[in-house]
Amino acid sequence: MARLDLGSPRFVRPKYASRLWPVLHDGTYSSMKIVSHKLFIAAFLLCSFVATSATAELFINEIMFDPPSNSGDGKDEYIEIRGLPNQSLANHYLIFLEGEITNAGLIDNIFDLGAYTTGSNGFLSIRQKDFRYQPEQINPLGNNLVNAGPDLIFGADPGFGSGANSTVGHTDEGGNGRIENGAFTAMLIRNASGAAPVVGEDLDLGNDGLDVPTGKIGWQVLDAVAIAEEDETLTARSYAPINFGARPVEGIPNGFQPLIEPGATFVVLPFEIEYLGRWGNSTGQTAADWHVSNITDNPGSGFIGGADYRQSGATGTIPDHPASDGNPATPAPQVPILESSKNVPYGTRLTDTIGGPNFITGDFTGDGYVDIADYTVWRDTFGQTGPGGLFPASESDHPAADPNHDFVVDSADYALWAANFGQPGSSGSSLSFSRAIPEPTAGILVSLIGAVTAMGSRGRRQN
Repeated sequence: MARLDLGSPRFVRPKYASRLWPVLHDGTYSSMKIVSHKLFIAAFLLCSFVATSATAELFINEIMFDPPSNSGDGKDEYIEIRGLPNQSLANHYLIFLEGEITNAGLIDNIFDLGAYTTGSNGFLSIRQKDFRYQPEQINPLGNNLVNAGPDLIFGADPGFGSGANSTVGHTDEGGNGRIENGAFTAMLIRNASGAAPVVGEDLDLGNDGLDVPTGKIGWQVLDAVAIAEEDETLTARSYAPINFGARPVEGIPNGFQPLIEPGATFVVLPFEIEYLGRWGNSTGQTAADWHVSNITDNPGSGFIGGADYRQSGATGTIPDHPASDGNPATPAPQVPILESSKNVPYGTRLTDTIGGPNFITGDFTGDGYVDIADYTVWRDTFGQTGPGGLFPASESDHPAADPNHDFVVDSADYALWAANFGQPGSSGSSLSFSRAIPEPTAGILVSLIGAVTAMGSRGRRQN
C-alpha cells in the first residue's frame, strides 16, 4: 500500500501514464514527453483550455457545497464566479458533472448565468434561500443573488430552487436545490454556438472520458475543478485539469491510477473535502491555485453560530479557541493536522468573503493578493491587541493583521505574511513581486523584544 503523509497532498499520474512521464521534484507528473498522437492532441486541447481561461478573465471562484451541519446543506451552500467588473454572462453556464463511475458525465446541476452580470468588483455570488450568512460576510460590491423561490417537496429547505422554482437560474436532477456532496466536476462554460446544457444529459457515454473535450461542440470551457469524497476517490471519474480526492479509509493502493482526462492532475488529500476556493485571485489550473478544505462548526474553532464556518483541524481532541481574556500572550489553539491544502490556521473564517476576493493567508487588505500593502497594514498595527487594542474582545475581533488568531499583531503574523508574499503568483496584482520581502524596522524589533519580555513576565506571574 502506498504511503501518504498526513497533511501533504499526493499527486498521482493518470491511467494512461507510461514510463515517458518524468517525475518532477514535488511528486507531480509531467506529460511533456508523451508522444502518442492521441495524447498529443489531448495535451494541445488542455493547453487551449488554459489559454482560453486566461483570455476570458472568468473563473470559478468559490464553491461551498457541504456545510458541516446537516441543516446547512439547504441553506448555506453558495457558488461564486469571478470576472471583469460588470461583465455580461450571456450564454454562460456553471454545470456540475456526476463523478460516480456508473453515471459518470451526467449533468447533475446547471446554473444558467445568462441573465446576470458580475458586480462592480467583478464578482457574482449565488446563495440559497434562508441563508444564514450575516451582512458583514457579504461584499456589497459583488452581484450577490439569493434564491427567492417557493419551498420544495414536503416543505424542505428550497436551497437554490430548481427549474421554475428557482429565481437564480438553477436546475438539478433531484429537484432539491442542492449541490451533490459526492464526486463532481464543476465546469464553467460559454456556449458559443452549440446547444444549451440539459440536466441528465450525458457528456461521457462510455464512462471513459469526455466524448468532446469541451463537453459539447460549440462550447468553450473557461474553468473547471473536480472533487471526490473518500468513498469515491478510487473509482470516480473527473473531468477538470485539476482534480482533488479525499484519501479513503483503506488508503491508496499501489498502482492506483485516477480516472482523469489526458494531461490532467489528480491530488489526494488526507481529509474530507467540503469547500473549494481559489487561492486569493489565482488564475491557474494547478493545485497551487486552489484552497481545498474541510470546514467546521466546532465551538472550539471559535464558531459562534449560523454560517460562521471555520477552518477545520484533524478529528479527535481539539483544544478550544481562547476567548479574549485580556492577555495577548494567550496562545492560539494548536492542532496536530490542519485539514487545509494551504495550511490555513485552525479557526480561520473561510466564508467571510462572499462576493469578493477569496481568503489567502497574509492578505490583510482583502484584495486577493499578498503584497507590500499587506506588510504596511502589519507594520502600522504592530502590537495591536483585540479590536483597536481594547479588551475584552469577542473571538471575532481579531486585528486585520492577525492571521494566527492570538489577538495580537506580532512577529508570528509577519512570518505568515512573509511565507505567502507574492501569492498567488503574478496573476494580476498591481504590485511587482520581484521586490525583496521587507524586513521589520529596528524600532519594531525593539518593541517586539519588549513585548515578548512583558508577555513572558505576565505569564510567569499567572502561574
